[in-house]
Amino acid sequence: MKKLLSFLTVFAALAMCLPAQAQNILTPTWLRYLANGSAGPYSCSSGTCLLGDERWFSSFNVSAGATVVSKANNGPFIIRSTGTCTVAGTISNSVNTAGGGGVLNRGDLGGAGGGGGGGTQAGAAGLNGAADQQLPVVIGGTAGVAGGGTGGNAASPTPSQYHTLLSSGTQWPVGGATGGAGGGNGAGTAGGTGGNGGGPVILICNTINFTGTIDASGAPGQPAPANNTGAGGGGGGGYVILSAVSFTANTGTITVGGGTGGSCGSFTGCGAGGNGGNGWIYFQNIE
Repeated sequence: MKKLLSFLTVFAALAMCLPAQAQNILTPTWLRYLANGSAGPYSCSSGTCLLGDERWFSSFNVSAGATVVSKANNGPFIIRSTGTCTVAGTISNSVNTAGGGGVLNRGDLGGAGGGGGGGTQAGAAGLNGAADQQLPVVIGGTAGVAGGGTGGNAASPTPSQYHTLLSSGTQWPVGGATGGAGGGNGAGTAGGTGGNGGGPVILICNTINFTGTIDASGAPGQPAPANNTGAGGGGGGGYVILSAVSFTANTGTITVGGGTGGSCGSFTGCGAGGNGGNGWIYFQNIE
């Protein structure tokens, strides 16, 4: 069901890891729709489980020690459940978790990508976050200039952008944007690649019991591989939305920070990559 986000009140995640705190406001339509549970119960009890896109379960469980990784690159992880969603383990839509993909593309309302550092050649600018009409709204970091210029840090989305853009209700969630690549040495050696953005994680359930971890962070840019090459920019952080009629626990940890820019190490003629922008977190009691 590819439609996004009626009017929301959200807050920016200014730190890499944030403890959960619930909010109480009138619930937008899309955030109170629990679907019909047609896919039955789901449980990941151990190891790593792959899941992605939008799923309609009668209950959803991630046990302590287990990890559910989104398999849908460049897209969201959305769970709707008529029953209880229990997250004691980990949910990830980030390449920072083994097997995770995140976003290798332009983002939407997550953090933008950091700029790639310059080598002999200029680096690439970090990718932007785009609105429903494909207009850039969250601006990526500037490219490092040729000759070892440093890549610029990316922007993080602001509350005014959420309020204006999320009210359209037509955009499919994407997440944070990819960081720019570092500049090459002009002799066949490319710079470090930019980090993937973090993808959205969205749970809309009758009850949420959250004591585990959710990771929607952007990936770090890759370091410069040689003299006269630039390092990659960090990927933008994604966003996490938890919406429920009731929360039996909401004490887990959520990570939506942007990835750090890649470093030059001991290489000369190198510009470091810029940091990716941070994402955001939103909690909703369904009313």
